[in-house]
Amino acid sequence: MNRNSMNNKLKKYLLIPALLTSLLASPFSADASVNDIHMSYLYGGTSSSYLENIDMTLGALNTATPGFYELNADGSLKSSIDKNLIAELHKRKLKVVPYITNNWDRNLAQMAMKNREVLSTQLVDSVVKNNLDGIDIDIENLNYTDKEVFTDFIRLLHEKMPNDKTISIAVAANPHGWTVGWHGSYDYLKLSEYSDYLMLMAYDESWNGGPVGPVASLSFVENSIISLLNQGVDSKKVVLGLPFYGRIWNDDEELGGYGVANKSVKSIVNNHNGTLYFDDTSKSAYAKFTVRENDLPTYIGGKKLSTGNYTIWYENDLSLKYKLRLVEKYNLRGTGSWDLTQADNGIWKFYMSWANGQHNFIDAENHWAENDIMSLYRKGWISGKNDYIFDPNGDLTRAQAVTILTNAIGLKDKNETVPNYFTDVPTDHWAKQAIELAHKYNIVNGPQPNVFEPNSRITRAQLSAILSRILDYPLGNTNDLPFYDVQKGHWAYSEILKLSSHGIINGKEDGGFYPNDFVKRAQMAAMVNRASGDLEKYSK
Repeated sequence: MNRNSMNNKLKKYLLIPALLTSLLASPFSADASVNDIHMSYLYGGTSSSYLENIDMTLGALNTATPGFYELNADGSLKSSIDKNLIAELHKRKLKVVPYITNNWDRNLAQMAMKNREVLSTQLVDSVVKNNLDGIDIDIENLNYTDKEVFTDFIRLLHEKMPNDKTISIAVAANPHGWTVGWHGSYDYLKLSEYSDYLMLMAYDESWNGGPVGPVASLSFVENSIISLLNQGVDSKKVVLGLPFYGRIWNDDEELGGYGVANKSVKSIVNNHNGTLYFDDTSKSAYAKFTVRENDLPTYIGGKKLSTGNYTIWYENDLSLKYKLRLVEKYNLRGTGSWDLTQADNGIWKFYMSWANGQHNFIDAENHWAENDIMSLYRKGWISGKNDYIFDPNGDLTRAQAVTILTNAIGLKDKNETVPNYFTDVPTDHWAKQAIELAHKYNIVNGPQPNVFEPNSRITRAQLSAILSRILDYPLGNTNDLPFYDVQKGHWAYSEILKLSSHGIINGKEDGGFYPNDFVKRAQMAAMVNRASGDLEKYSK
């Protein structure tokens, strides 16, 4: 078969949606579902500071939950309505669903449950009167013996609340299935039936007064979701609560865990010449630093840090992105967070696009090839390496690259007996068929006769040659020397020249192509995206 005949066949089979799929497989589709609840609690600030923080979210949130309600000593409603804040939040197209809290006071919460008939009426009346969009019940630290009365309180709210108003309930994360203590006060299934959604407080895995550890490891969060779903709670009744705070421990003390805002961690650590880390097992961020006698004082929660060694476990952009992916994985209603005033605002660009249904890879944001990666992803041509990451700087093996391209051009569908040309590709090798077919159709050669080196990383020159044979661009002016390190005598000179003249490949800033460098996943995405127009023509 001559080269022109081979290229005509390639054009016929060049149906690219399979391109890269075998290497970059992911269970998520290109169109991430748009989740309809993106809320955050507003706590510890003023109306102006709340609005400033809302404006920094780039439109990522659609629900604000300020603390308008507490409890009087008799369990009746205590209100502190801020009408100006309500108006300004509505002006920004946010729903206002304030929360009621007992501030962890069990006796006060139990009194409210005894007074639940009156309290439920007071809440509904206040929501309607003040043009609010609903109510969030954040009554915590009831006992397991209060489960039935708490459920009945929510039932009363459900019966009295107008249908266009939201009822949400902040519920404890319970990955271990505890049935006593305050975790046992929630009848999760019945509460979900009487409410619009449960705001799962998937944090405080480590707590104030407890041992050192993550606030919300990924496994803790995921197991908390699974526990709810296993109890029969509809996934669309679950809003995943994210922590915008961390906790700090003095390493010289047995216990600790004072709260610290995510937005404050970097400056605290930098002021004491500390180090930021990321724990890949828990998918959580942490930091280490030392306070010395001559350091400028640092205050957390109004308390001055004494000299000594400290550890902070907290949430950064990366750890939060991992958690957001769980919303997609389990088809949840959306996200919540405690609380907005503690957020590090670096998360909002990613959060905003994610909340609007755009799948983003957590390690591709702000990468030089981000647009190429996302362009191909939206075409359905590539997916992530796994649920969370694209791994843009990862390498490709020769076997992987050839399998991708033979799948893309349809050679995998040819029911042919292939020769055993390459002696280093045994018959049971996973890519045997692809490699031998690619060689048969003159798409690839080995570095030596009968040697393919399937597990070696593919070089920029090798991949250029393969892609050039598929695209079959005309050679053009052979006097052009686009790269100082690719002379006419180079074995892939013409292939590199063809791709370069069509803008498919670029060199580096110093004018070199570096043909022997290994190809990164982002580089392949960029090359394919630049060729996508011609590839799409071939697929028609």
